[in-house]
Amino acid sequence: MVLDPHRWLELRRFRGLYESGAMSLREIAKETGLNRRTVAKYLSGETPVTPPRRAPNGQPYRRMVMRSRR
Repeated sequence: MVLDPHRWLELRRFRGLYESGAMSLREIAKETGLNRRTVAKYLSGETPVTPPRRAPNGQPYRRMVMRSRR
């Protein structure tokens, strides 16, 4: 899931609370309305520091998946 910039910034506010142990992933997920796995992914530090990019029309970039031929 790619978050829109506003949701991404909202989730970044919780990083300090999570790292200090004041809030758990489950509590943050409940507060933001996001899935616990999405919260874990964005707070783990594996995601970029900048908000996710979006296409000029405001939609997320579509993934291109190549299908294997049988």
